[in-house]
Amino acid sequence: MKKVLFAVVLVAMSMNAKAQWFSLESNRDYYQLGLNLGSAGFGTEYAGFGFGASLAVWGVYIDCLVNPPASATDNHVKDELWPDQEAFVVNVGYQIPILPWLRLTPLIGYSQTNYGFVDASTVNVNVDSQTSTGHISHDYNPVERFHEVNFGAGIFVQPIEEINFYAVATRRAIYGGVSFVLSEFK
Repeated sequence: MKKVLFAVVLVAMSMNAKAQWFSLESNRDYYQLGLNLGSAGFGTEYAGFGFGASLAVWGVYIDCLVNPPASATDNHVKDELWPDQEAFVVNVGYQIPILPWLRLTPLIGYSQTNYGFVDASTVNVNVDSQTSTGHISHDYNPVERFHEVNFGAGIFVQPIEEINFYAVATRRAIYGGVSFVLSEFK
């Protein structure tokens, strides 16, 4: 009942605003750049927190989400192997403008999850030449790799002209983010 009432209110609001439904012309000269956070490798035992970026040009949308091996940057040096995992997802889709402030995006992409070990006995020193500070990292050696086709959808809500908030759910990732609509900054 609540869903039906919500749909009726949404239709009434859009008709009052004289909004144009499914206007693909609004994708012309539409650019957005965003950052996202969420779970990469979702639905596997190797899932973890990830970060990434997104880009949309003329309605064509592409994003990525990466969950790097967490203990590869641990500062302890030991003769041990630590189990760790990593995952990443890349998706492509086309944004379908439902209303001027609402877009749906069907997505298809690629997902890879890895399980392996961090070799704590290896030391890689990275030094910043400007600040003379450094940190160490260890080698990550994947043992198992799982490659899969990734598919899902995203919903984009634009409460103000310059900013989009979005949520994406795919087979191997769930994440959300914020993007800046660059075409509005002209």
